[in-house]
Formats: sequence, C-alpha cells, structure tokens
Amino acid sequence: MTSTTQKNEIESDSCVIFEDHFDTLNFKNWQHEITLSGGGNWEFQYYTNNRSNSFVEDGILYIKPTLTSDFLGEDALKEGGRIALYSGSPSEDCTGNSNFGCERISGAPAGGVYINPIQSARLRTINSMSLRYGKVEVRARLPVGDWLWPAVWMLPKYSAYGSWPASGEIDIMESRGNVRYPYGNISTVLSTLHWGPNPYLNKYSLTQAEVHSTNGTFADNFHTFGLEWTKEGLRTYVDKQTVLEVDFDKTAWERGMFDEKTTMNPWKGGDISAPFDQEFYLIINLAVGGVNGFWPDHPSKPWNNNDPHAPNKFYDSRQKWLPTWGKGNKRALAVDWVKVWSMEKDMCADKK
Repeated sequence: MTSTTQKNEIESDSCVIFEDHFDTLNFKNWQHEITLSGGGNWEFQYYTNNRSNSFVEDGILYIKPTLTSDFLGEDALKEGGRIALYSGSPSEDCTGNSNFGCERISGAPAGGVYINPIQSARLRTINSMSLRYGKVEVRARLPVGDWLWPAVWMLPKYSAYGSWPASGEIDIMESRGNVRYPYGNISTVLSTLHWGPNPYLNKYSLTQAEVHSTNGTFADNFHTFGLEWTKEGLRTYVDKQTVLEVDFDKTAWERGMFDEKTTMNPWKGGDISAPFDQEFYLIINLAVGGVNGFWPDHPSKPWNNNDPHAPNKFYDSRQKWLPTWGKGNKRALAVDWVKVWSMEKDMCADKK
C-alpha cells in the first residue's frame, strides 16, 4: 500500500478524536506516570508529576529534566536516601513497579548504587484516548543535550496478545540529544515497531528506520512527527518525509520467521496486521541515559552498559554532560500541539 493511498484513505474517512493545543496542562487528557523503574531500560531518570518537570508556558508543553539532587540533596542521592512513591492518592501513587519502580534506596543497601539522578516526566493518554487505525500528529521541538532521549510512542491498551513485546509497541519518534555521538544524534530521528513472542525474540530490527536532517538539527525548530495507520499498513513521518513504512502483507509470525517447534504463535486468530490490530494509547516522554543498548558504549560515554553502577558513573561525570544541555527550556522536549484522527466508525459516531 503506497503512502499516498494510505494518506488519502485516512483523510477521507476519519474524524478528530483528540486534540490539545496546550492552553493549559489538561490532566483529563494527560496522565503522568510516576515511577523509578527507568522505563524498563534502567534509564537514569524517575518520572514525576510536578511543575518543574512538566508544565505549560505560552501555549507550549515542556517536559524538562532536572537533577534529583536539587530535590533530594546530593548526600541522600548517594547514600542513605530513600524515595517511596506511595501516597494513598490515586493521582500520586506509583504507576510502574518493575525494576524497583515504586521504591529506591541509595548506597550500601542498594549495592552502592545512587538513586535515579534525574527527574523528568512521561505523559500518557491511557485513560483519555486510545486509537486503532487512524492518524497521529505531534508538533514538537526536540531537546539538545548529551544523553537526553525524547520519544513519542504508543503502547497497547489491553495487551491482547500477551506481555511485551507480543502485543506490540509503536515508536513514532525517538532521538538522541547529543550534538556529537556516532550512533545517532540530534540531527537524526528514528521510528520502530517492537513485536515478538517474547523479549528475546523481539524482531524490531526488521521494522526500524531513521532519517537525518539536512537543515540544522531537530532541536532548532518545531517539526511535525506523525503516524498513519490502517489495516493495510503503517507509516511514520517527520514533516513530509517518510521515516518508516510497513505493509501488513504478511502476518508477524511469517515476517519474523519464528520456529513453531520451539515457540508458540501469540497472534494466532488475530488479523494479518496483529499485533497492530488493537487499540494503542499515546505516550510523550523525555528519558535520560539507560543501559539497554540505545546508547552503545563509546569512549565519549561516561558509563558502560554492563556496569551495575552505571547511574553513579553518569552522575559523577555531570561536569561533562550538564553544560551540553540547552539553556532554559532548550533542554526540554517542547510540544506545540497533538492531534489524533480515528478511522473507526464507532469512535467517529461518538464525536458527532
């Protein structure tokens, strides 16, 4: 299916189901994730709900990283500190308990590891909007700064085919805030589909692509990052340039060439587009660092992905990376607007 055909089909048979121009930070639209889990990648931030890390100013949503030591104190960050995300209030309670996500301590009881040295924000629409087939556009300016990891992506609302990545993941945009890094930098954005029967058989490498800016970086100006998604295929883009295009002309089982003798097919009985035939919700976040391989080891990187004390090495080298972070809100992921169209007749009927 060509992208032009897909675009025309979506525009002629869709309705707007979600739109935010950020006159205010609308908590009915966006739910904050509150967790120390590091996004499942042992990233170095913890996600909070406060107006230092997520706020609206002059019609722009900013997701801005800060040092945890500014809040907790440097001594407690390193030794004897504790952050417990239990409040008794549903809007303030921990939202992700994996990887000790609801409570962390620092120092000797934690094997000498610091508490997550960065605070940031991750906003999602899990309670307000989910989409199956349609279009997503996010107008954003990316942050500049070493080891900053901005993302616009989607996760399944119901995990109909099982735990990650069996039920899929749609990464509309990811980037790296470094000006100079040989494995991708602020002049590069990438899109990825994650899918597989289990994490060890994640075939994302078959559905990943990137584009490079030919005019400055993606931190210089605002750009439109988008997704077009139908039963026949999926396309991501930045402005008018296609990043990733995947036709659903074969099942995920066939595409991945999995061994039926050793692996069960989680998508049996689903559509040919499974797992991308279910509802997904939108996520916008700014992560920092991590050890899952998104930041391959390099002499310029202050931590090693196999080092159990990676957060320590990262924080202790802040005199090198902190000056690279943009001044003021330039170190933040800035979002001008978000708009979502659905092709589902039931959703469109509800909007009439």
